[in-house]
Amino acid sequence: MLGSFLEISIQTADMLASLDFYSRLGFERAPVHDVWPHPYMALTDGNVYLGLHQYSFPSPSLTFVLPDLRHQIPVFEALGIRLAFAKLGDAEFNEAGFYDPNRQMVTLLETRTCSPLPRHPSEAVCGYFDEYRLPAIELAAGCRFWEDLGLIRAALDEAAAKSARFSTGGLNLRLCREPLPAGPQLVFSHPQPDQLAELLAGRGVSGELAVAGQFRSLELTSPEGQRLLICSSNH
Repeated sequence: MLGSFLEISIQTADMLASLDFYSRLGFERAPVHDVWPHPYMALTDGNVYLGLHQYSFPSPSLTFVLPDLRHQIPVFEALGIRLAFAKLGDAEFNEAGFYDPNRQMVTLLETRTCSPLPRHPSEAVCGYFDEYRLPAIELAAGCRFWEDLGLIRAALDEAAAKSARFSTGGLNLRLCREPLPAGPQLVFSHPQPDQLAELLAGRGVSGELAVAGQFRSLELTSPEGQRLLICSSNH
């Protein structure tokens, strides 16, 4: 129903600072199309795409491509979804957006805004992009919402039903009830986060390393405030 996943769209006030940060993490620029009037870059680690937008919008947004968008809108409205914005005119690039029950913005575009960059995910410095982790005060409502949109529910944690994970082409989404992080996290899986911390320190990127038994995690914060969590592969 949502179409194909395109990118995690992130607002930045300083495009060059954001580009420098993600480049140090091994992300590379992908070719972009002449669609937006504002500065836009697409970066990828070979698995996930991040869209950096020097433009004010509810960020980050989960962005999908849905062809023939204007004629698909009634399908979403039939589910009780109220659009937060819609640009569906003949003379403009068609896009629309709405919120999930936990105030996560979802953006739909009529076509891609960047071209895929051939690169193998194993080359990524941060490891493998595992999931987009979203704080969910309304966990049950969030689950119903994403299931109605066609995402496949993988599992619900047995312990106090604290989280639920969903998947669609190119994206794993986890709704997490507690502990509630300050905002959405980009979660990566890496065999040795402690060694990665040393590597990134040599590149001028500092983070917070946490150790709990065999579990290791490294938390980074980008210049625009996006939180990245790199966990040991056995998490």
